[in-house]
Amino acid sequence: MSLEKFGDSFINFVYSLAKSQVLGEYDGVKVPNSCLAEALTLSKIESPRRSDKHKKGDFVEKIVAKSWIDGKITEECVDIIKSAIMKYDLKERNEERKAIIEGFKDLLNEIKKRC
Repeated sequence: MSLEKFGDSFINFVYSLAKSQVLGEYDGVKVPNSCLAEALTLSKIESPRRSDKHKKGDFVEKIVAKSWIDGKITEECVDIIKSAIMKYDLKERNEERKAIIEGFKDLLNEIKKRC
């Protein structure tokens, strides 16, 4: 299994857990690569050159997975995402998209600080 595939599952889990805690009901969400790509663009982490949204999304998945495996981030991933998404109406599609982008931007910035 590649690091990107593990990261994809991990990111979906972390976001789904954060959203479930905010809403008080269980939810499973597939985080779109386009949101991860935008979060990367807005973060302090440099994007790979000549990359489309799919490659940027894979890059984010790899960074987050590697940071988790290396112990740079742990359970606080959920808290970082949760603190960003609490201010959005997660039942509205456009609002949830903004929430995902902000949450993962904040997570990427925290990873950057720790690495």
